[in-house]
Amino acid sequence: MQACQVEQLLADYGTEIYRYCRRLAGFGPDGEDLYQQTFLRLLEADLEPDEGRSPRALLYSVATGLWRNESRKRSRRAAIARPVELDGDDPPPLAGGEEPEAEALKAAENRALAAAVERLPDKYRAAVLLAYGAELPLEEVARIEKLPKGTVKSRLHKARLLLKKEMEARGYGREEL
Repeated sequence: MQACQVEQLLADYGTEIYRYCRRLAGFGPDGEDLYQQTFLRLLEADLEPDEGRSPRALLYSVATGLWRNESRKRSRRAAIARPVELDGDDPPPLAGGEEPEAEALKAAENRALAAAVERLPDKYRAAVLLAYGAELPLEEVARIEKLPKGTVKSRLHKARLLLKKEMEARGYGREEL
């Protein structure tokens, strides 16, 4: 792909792909690196969008592939030398007696849900971010993930169940009797 084409894709889809990369790889430097690598790969590999297929789907596909490769590298390295994890990243549970204002409650719920999505296994997280975060149709998600449409549906269903379970464990979504 020529530099002018990549520049046009960057102008058209840059913000959207940036958000996706940061959510997929994390909100730190890993997400930013993934974003940069996505557009570099387009220049280096001479990739072109298929006829009748959105260039947006190509960008998501490249970003997802790069992220998967990096995840595999990390898991191999972690098997050799276990990383030390620090606690305290989880949002605090809701206070039982006090009822915060509706906006603050919604914001806390959104943060807890975003954190829960980040803790999903990789295969579920990618499907959720593509289908719900990027609002891509199932057919596009299936093409990007290189999976049958039924598998994508299954992963989305399983991810919703996992998210529901975690959110309920944190006190969200339960109806008080």
